[in-house]
Amino acid sequence: MKSLFLKGSLKCLFLFFVVFIPASASDVFFKNPYIIWKDAEVLIWTPDSIPAVKATEFALSLKRNNSGIGEPTARLAGDWQRDSVAFLYSAWLKENIDEKVHAENLRARAPEMVKRLTESGDIMILFVTRKGDQLYSVLFEGESAEPKAAGSIPYTADSIAMGDALAEMFFGGHAERRLTAEERKKADSRPNAYYEEIAKFHGWVGVGAGFTQAKVPFTPDSWYNRKLRSRVKSYRNTQDSLSIWNFLDDKSPLFSVYAGGTWYGFIGAELFLRYSQHDAKLDESDTVYKELDHWTYNRYEIGLNIHLSTTYHTTSFLDIIPYTFLGFNYSFFSEDIGLKDGVKEASNAYNTRIKFESFYKGALFGVGSHFVFYDHYGVDLRAGIASRGRSLDREPSPDGVAEPTVIGGSTIDCFISLGLEYHWSLK
Repeated sequence: MKSLFLKGSLKCLFLFFVVFIPASASDVFFKNPYIIWKDAEVLIWTPDSIPAVKATEFALSLKRNNSGIGEPTARLAGDWQRDSVAFLYSAWLKENIDEKVHAENLRARAPEMVKRLTESGDIMILFVTRKGDQLYSVLFEGESAEPKAAGSIPYTADSIAMGDALAEMFFGGHAERRLTAEERKKADSRPNAYYEEIAKFHGWVGVGAGFTQAKVPFTPDSWYNRKLRSRVKSYRNTQDSLSIWNFLDDKSPLFSVYAGGTWYGFIGAELFLRYSQHDAKLDESDTVYKELDHWTYNRYEIGLNIHLSTTYHTTSFLDIIPYTFLGFNYSFFSEDIGLKDGVKEASNAYNTRIKFESFYKGALFGVGSHFVFYDHYGVDLRAGIASRGRSLDREPSPDGVAEPTVIGGSTIDCFISLGLEYHWSLK
């Protein structure tokens, strides 16, 4: 009994390696962007006397592999096999396809064949042929005499496994609705994707995370050494008070939420709220800090950016929208400080520590790009420089000292951020 069980297990394992492993070990030679249509109509074209893939079974393979493809149909291209020009081209494809070819190498050049391929509309043409122990395949899509993709899989006599492997190799991913005859006629008359109707308004909302620091990349270290080496003594004294980074650590993670939009694909605006946390840069040699448990500042920023952008329709599912932005921001610093447990009374230095202005304002500029997938789901990458100065909501007193202390009179830092977004358009 045990021997029979062992033999059965080995047989199942052998069948697994023979059938499933080869069918999944596909080798794609090239794969250019193309549209997978819902309710796709696939034409199976082969010069072989016995097709390696059965049309009815292949339609089921498409549905198993891609749940969004709807109700696809597949049929053998009998009329193509009886056409002398198509037969000669299929024989040439079989002879010349290998792993080193590119799409342009397999392009049809005979006028009759070019016409047959380009007048196929949205029918997807799958050429398959067996060469030795490999099944080679080439995918054509209507309106082009150049193939969109090609590859090979190890051949087996199991046509279902062959169909599943081909469906996985060429027909995975998002499927789009097939155009009506009127929509296709309108699309044919449109000369270029860049001449498409531009949405009156394109909006987005997003959340982002990144990093901010005072030192701008590729600039001299000497510009920052003084403020980055600075340390705070007795809760208020530094070498210089012109920049807030003399008091606070300039490096911090940065988090943001934002919403914006563009009008007619060119000019737009964006509101944002950003948050970062910065530790006070203490001089650890100062014994007055023995009483201190923690001292940090939470920085909140609100602002408005003006965007100038353009849109590139790179593929059917991806739009790239590079932009540059210029805006202003208000920064608010919220202090978080506390003494150690057991300290009953704070020192005089603690009670007279440095105080920041109620807010700081400044400008920011930078560049970035939205990467929008399937019209709605976006990734945003941006980088920029922001300045913050002392709030000037009142004139300085004429009775003030000749050189009054200015806290944060000139604070500059750079940032980079990656965001996840949701997009929509109004025509």
